[in-house]
Amino acid sequence: MSVTLDDVAKRAGVSPKTVSRAVNGEKGISETTREKILSLAEEMNYVPHKGAQNLASGKTHSIALHFPFSSPKLISERVEMGFVSGIGEEAAQANYHFTLFTGHLDPRKLTHICRASVADGIILMQVKVDDWRVETLRKLHFPFVMIGRCQDNQDLSYIDLDFENAVIEAYDHLLNLGHKKIGFFTYPESWRTAGLGPSIRSLLGFQQAIKRYSIEPIYYEMNLSVEDSRACIGDAIQQHPDMTAMMVLHNSIAVGAINAVQSIGKRIPEDYSLLGVALGGGSELIIPPLTAIHWEGYEIGRQAANILIDILNNKNSGPTQVLILPKLELQNSTSAPSRRE
Repeated sequence: MSVTLDDVAKRAGVSPKTVSRAVNGEKGISETTREKILSLAEEMNYVPHKGAQNLASGKTHSIALHFPFSSPKLISERVEMGFVSGIGEEAAQANYHFTLFTGHLDPRKLTHICRASVADGIILMQVKVDDWRVETLRKLHFPFVMIGRCQDNQDLSYIDLDFENAVIEAYDHLLNLGHKKIGFFTYPESWRTAGLGPSIRSLLGFQQAIKRYSIEPIYYEMNLSVEDSRACIGDAIQQHPDMTAMMVLHNSIAVGAINAVQSIGKRIPEDYSLLGVALGGGSELIIPPLTAIHWEGYEIGRQAANILIDILNNKNSGPTQVLILPKLELQNSTSAPSRRE
């Protein structure tokens, strides 16, 4: 039979409330009494009831992630799962439970999650530039962190990649190699119309690069599957026979591009240079290894969870905003064009 809080109280000659204060590190008792109770509790193998502690404190010691997958298939991909596993690992290290929500919520459902003590704080993914979840959580005064960012980020905590400058840096590299006709292959149209941050910000980077360098805009949106990417990029190759370089915004698009090039008997980088922007974990498995600006989901997830846990433990004096600067890693998928454009 397990030892209860009342058992420790009787043995120590104090009230159950005093034992509770000692075990939970609360004020209101002397250090001598606290040490005596903790010593007895250890001797008696007393284990505090976590549920009772949470009920008393109003805290669940749990964090949640809302990651509304645009496609159910994405749950199985290393790119998306990296974010989830990174958050889960950081939560475990800090002794927090972790809950994942992948369905699409509405304000009523999100409010219920916050008020039902499911978690003490939440991380948001697939953040839109104008995101209703942010306004709902602000009104509820519920702690949250974004992987991504809105248009107005005042007093908000987030971690995000500088997509605009990442795209511009990628164009710089390809143009400096001598490429003039560069295809830009990006997220689905549905992401752009929904206002998802990565789609909107990478498009802004594309538009800025086209204007800055006065080059032809070759722009394609596609579903995030290898099959759809291969078909779309195959069409683009036929429509732009003078294209010599491709920029891709997702691992699946990168693989689709390689398949499309190989299907017509061409090679990377000999016939087409291929450069990735915001590629996640698993890109090292692509052959040839891609020149890319990476967006490592696992590490981003860990950092986001750490920011949220610091907020919950009152370690932050203000919002934490981390904008990751692009860093191009050169590999074997880009080279100077080998044919005239």
